[in-house]
Amino acid sequence: MSTSPFFDPAGLARVGNLELVAKQVVEGFLTGRHRSPYHGFSVEYLDHRSYSPGDEIRSLDWKVLARTNKYYVKLFEDETNLRAYILLDCSKSMEFQSGSLSKLAYGSYLAAALTYLMIRQNDAVGLVRFDTEPRQFIAPRAHPTQFRRVLDSLDNAKAGGETDVGLVLHKTAERIKRRGLVIVISDLIDDEDKIVSGLQHFRHDHHEVIVFHIMDDAELTFPYDRITRFQDMEGAGRVVANPKSLRARYLSRIKAFTEKLKHDCFERRISYNLVNTNQPYAEFLAAYLDKRKRMG
Repeated sequence: MSTSPFFDPAGLARVGNLELVAKQVVEGFLTGRHRSPYHGFSVEYLDHRSYSPGDEIRSLDWKVLARTNKYYVKLFEDETNLRAYILLDCSKSMEFQSGSLSKLAYGSYLAAALTYLMIRQNDAVGLVRFDTEPRQFIAPRAHPTQFRRVLDSLDNAKAGGETDVGLVLHKTAERIKRRGLVIVISDLIDDEDKIVSGLQHFRHDHHEVIVFHIMDDAELTFPYDRITRFQDMEGAGRVVANPKSLRARYLSRIKAFTEKLKHDCFERRISYNLVNTNQPYAEFLAAYLDKRKRMG
């Protein structure tokens, strides 16, 4: 039994029987689930998964069978399932919260649930934690122990420092050599053009990209009605102001910000999803996966 706060049996049960299916060609395969441009066997393999009826007998690992009396299939270099990379923003602004969860905690729950889901699908998944730089890079694996590795990383994630989303996206894209699925979990508080440029780098390399734009409910609704001191979460700036005089302008700018990101992602065939931390993460993720499945 995991002691991680992000091991949430109720939430995982909500999404555990759903699927995250790659919509675009990726360098991996699983019959009936992901499309792959590769066929045939490689002389090298990366991992194992449990044998399932219908698997090729020649792909069984006979050494493991002799040692454990259990049937495991080799996941070959050109036959591994989908490789997914989850990029989690751990910058200072992700610490903000007006409800029960900070943006970082909410994003961590999403990352844990997605990891659990993809490992159940026999897909390889990894995690990149970042602020101004990629701070930890866990390479994708399809082994069940990967879930524990990701949980340990999430447990140690602390919000701090500024962010440079665009630069991190470019640097991460340069490290990923094979086509796969890239999932960005961030509040995207950075220059929009730089962010879009980084996302485009992934698309240029033929990755499929999903963006979960995490925002606190207070950031989206601006519920303040008294004289309030506002502070830049990633800088030293502070200002005391009457929220009533700021609300209309603020909400207009937030709407323009999110609409621009949505439009720019749509043009690049990137799945953009605005997430309000006020909505339970499992409820949001289940609805997203269901919608994604229905849209084909």
